Amino acid sequence: MNEEIRRLWAQTRVYVWPQVYALVSLPLEELPLAASLIAASTDTFAALVLEADEVSLTLDEKLWRELAAGGVQAQSVAGPYRAITLLLNIDLGVSGYLLPAAARLAAGDISIVPQCGYLKDHLLIRAEQADRAVEILQGLVNDSVSPSPIGRRLG
Repeated sequence: MNEEIRRLWAQTRVYVWPQVYALVSLPLEELPLAASLIAASTDTFAALVLEADEVSLTLDEKLWRELAAGGVQAQSVAGPYRAITLLLNIDLGVSGYLLPAAARLAAGDISIVPQCGYLKDHLLIRAEQADRAVEILQGLVNDSVSPSPIGRRLG
């Protein structure tokens, strides 16, 4: 990893949101509902992505179960996930910040669903893999704070 990315990771803190999350695909006509759910999710992580053929939501799994029990039908639902926020504001011009995390997590056989905001990057991780993912990400932070002499020489 280049020096700029190493410095950024050295400053990063890893935060795991306490809730368990569902990743839900809704039909386009459910956009008003989806937007209202995001607006009401002020104390948890939540995300909405609008595409040409779906509204994708990340929201507290308990809330999703209540909605599904009330008759809201999804095109597809995945989970349970845990949401991890990388606590560092990343300039939009930075290229490659997530690469070392994605590579280390992939090497640990952990799949990720990146969800990036304007300031920070977030990862959805299968709930059963979350503890291991945090260990890997914290290892990346620790290695970036004090890189090995070999790593510095080899770049």
